[in-house]
Order: sequence, then C-alpha cells, then structure tokens
Amino acid sequence: MSESSNQAGVLSLTEADGTAFRRALGHFATGITVMSTRDVDGRPYGATVSSFSSLSLDPPLIQWSLTTRSFSYPIFSQASHFAVNILASDQEEVSRTFCRPVDRFALVESYEGVERLPLVSGCLGWIECSLERQVEAGDHTIFIGRVLNARVSNKSPLLHWRGAYHPLEVDAVS
Repeated sequence: MSESSNQAGVLSLTEADGTAFRRALGHFATGITVMSTRDVDGRPYGATVSSFSSLSLDPPLIQWSLTTRSFSYPIFSQASHFAVNILASDQEEVSRTFCRPVDRFALVESYEGVERLPLVSGCLGWIECSLERQVEAGDHTIFIGRVLNARVSNKSPLLHWRGAYHPLEVDAVS
C-alpha cells in the first residue's frame, strides 16, 4: 500500500487493500447495536453490530450486514424475525458482552417484544423486524428487515470511532 499526503493530516490511498480500507472505515463514527433473535431451538441470541442503517420510510425498512464467516451467521440467516437494540451511552459493557463467546442473554437484563424477540433492557431504542430479504454481497450478507414496531427512550447514544467507544452525552430530547 502506498499513501501520499496532499494536505496536512490527510492521507490519500493510492493502492487499495483491506488494511487501508478498514482504516478509512474506522474514521466513520457509527452507533452501536445488538441484533437479537431466537435460534432454531428458541433460545435468545444476539450479536454486536455497527453496520446498521435505515433503508426506506415507505415501506419502513432497515438494513444491516454480517460476515458469512461469523459464528452468528447461521443463526440470523435462519431467523424470520430480529430486533435492533440501539445501545445507550452507558452500555459499553453490553456491547462487549455480545462480542464474547458466552451465554450473552444470561449476563444482561432483557424482556420479550414482538414475536418473542429478546430485547436488551436500558437501550436508547428498539426496532423489531420481520426478515424481508437477504442479499449476498462480497463476504457479507445484507439483512433487510420490515419494521413491525419501534420505540425510543430518552437517553444518549454510544458511538464507535477509530477503534474505540465514545459515549455521547447530550441533553435529553423529547
């Protein structure tokens, strides 16, 4: 990879590779979510994901992606419903829990939503979805969900930027 500087502090990538691309993506601040569902045996399951975004208002659709090499992939690829748990500024440990190979829902408080979806307590927001479509794209699958229910709380978000968590504390907005 070769880099050149064309302005103070600005790197221009002249040869694309995975490391440079990953580094560039790390400069985009994202919210942190826990995607949750139930496995084929009905057990609650969740994974930390930052690739979530809105897709359409009419109809209400969201999207997120997961690498096909992930342990979580078979669980989500077989699920008919899933929930987006948008993490609040005080939920960094929740994010870390859902990255570890443990019984994740045994370690966090949760409750059931639409279609018995496991929802993480204390979040900034929750969006419950039915699976609309899966789209293969490179080494990932994009999951498109049709929104069935959405709720928000009066909290601040947890952000991820340049490889680190950044709780954003803002005045509560109604």
